[in-house]
Amino acid sequence: MTAIGDDHIIGELHRLLVEAAVTERRLPRAMAKVTTTYWPDTKAEWLSYADETTRVRLQATTQQVTRYERAIVIVGLLPAGSRRLVWAVAFSAAGRHRGPAWSKIGRMLGIDRRLVRRKYETALLELLGKIV
Repeated sequence: MTAIGDDHIIGELHRLLVEAAVTERRLPRAMAKVTTTYWPDTKAEWLSYADETTRVRLQATTQQVTRYERAIVIVGLLPAGSRRLVWAVAFSAAGRHRGPAWSKIGRMLGIDRRLVRRKYETALLELLGKIV
């Protein structure tokens, strides 16, 4: 059982991990793609602007990178199996309105989805015990 204040802290830990997963997706690639450029002659007209189908990639802010680094340090306190589970849940929940895909993580780890959730909650409680 957790104390009343622990549920709030565990929720904050979960949000920190999900934000770290979103931040990692926004960071630039570790190895840049090798591209060649070709600069054709262009005319300055309004049709040369991007249309609605063009997607702009969001960049991570400095505050997000700082919290991402903090999350990496905090999760580093867990054993390897728990670290893998915690990051799998965080990346599964990132950008998803329904929360983590417990069944998908369960198939990845070879265990039941309900057990995945319990192990995740146990890992967060273990993490809470190590940082407090």
